[in-house]
This record gives sequence, C-alpha cells and structure tokens, in this order.
Amino acid sequence: MVSFGASERPCCTMSKNKDNNKNAVTEEESVEEVVPEPESTESAGPDLSAEELSALLQKLDEATAEVNSHKERYLRTVADLENYRKRAVREKEEARKQATCGILEDVLPVMDNFKLGLQSAEQHEGGKAFAEGFKMILIQMESALKQNGLEEINPEGEIFDPNFHESIAHLPNDSVEDGHIVEVHRIGYKIQERLLRPAQVIVSSGAPSEPKEEES
Repeated sequence: MVSFGASERPCCTMSKNKDNNKNAVTEEESVEEVVPEPESTESAGPDLSAEELSALLQKLDEATAEVNSHKERYLRTVADLENYRKRAVREKEEARKQATCGILEDVLPVMDNFKLGLQSAEQHEGGKAFAEGFKMILIQMESALKQNGLEEINPEGEIFDPNFHESIAHLPNDSVEDGHIVEVHRIGYKIQERLLRPAQVIVSSGAPSEPKEEES
C-alpha cells in the first residue's frame, strides 16, 4: 500500500481553496447589476435666432391666410350651387305652371259651350235625361281641373274687385249695396292666385234715386 507523506497533503488543500475562491469571485461578478446612466433631459433642438423665428411666424401667417381663402372660396361655391339648385326648381315649377295655364285657357271656352248645351237640353222635356248623363261628365271634368289647381271665380254678392272681376254694367238695386256684385254673367277662373280669366259681372249702383217732384 502506498502512503503519502505529511508534507504533500497541504498542497492539495491549498489548491482546492484557490479554486473555491475563484468560483466565488466569478459568481459575484455574474450577479452584479449594471446600473444604466441617466439620460440627459436637456432638449436637443437647435436654438433659433430672432430673424429665423420671425420668418417662421410669417410663413405660418401666410399659410393660415391661404387656408382661410380656400375655405371662403369653398363656402361661396357651395352657396352658389345651392342657389342654382333652388333657381332650377323654381324655373321648372314656373314652366309647369305656364304649360298648365296654356292648356286650361284652351279648355275654358269648351267648358262654357258644354254648360250652355246642358242648359239648353234641360229646357226641353226630351233632353232632360240626356242632360243628366252629360252633367256627370262635366262634374268629373271640373273635379280633374280643380286637382290641377283651377279655381272658379263666382263672386255673386261680393264686393267688386277689379283684380279678378270685369264689370259689364252698373245697375241700381234695392237689395244689393252699392259696389257689390248683383249678377255673375260669366264665371272667371284662376290657378294658384294667377288670373286666367276675370269673372264678368254686373255691379250694383245702389238704390234707385227717387224722381224729383215737379214744381207747380
């Protein structure tokens, strides 16, 4: 059996201690935290001179003025477009009214003759039954024209209005006041306050004056 001398054992012990110390230092270095350096809070922007700042402010004012100009031009264009749309609607409506008025003016004499024919037929015994059927047709025709805005002007008993009435005579009347309509000779027509044909009327001139007694 081989035996080691006493002088050799301490060397092994010292070598082991060195290795342990080396490992301990390595572990301490690995656990050591790296503290980052604080960042500087100072602004890195360049300092502007008074002339440069004035130039920038001038450019800002010019850009603002240009934006306001474009905005004003846009609003004006929108307003012009809206006015054009409204004007187009009015012109279309006016053209429709003109066409309707032209047709109705041509139809009114036909209606007058139709009514005269019915009145003549009603005066004869054999024509009464015939007239009743055509009276229904006249009512339908008048209803259709009213739906398109046609209104009758039949002002019997009303005050004479030269805007809608045409006086063909002034006659004294005991029961009708002066200036009021005694009789409607021909019915007038209008469409939405637009006169197509005035009503021909006879106007009262008041109560007849009593004849003066002759002096003896």
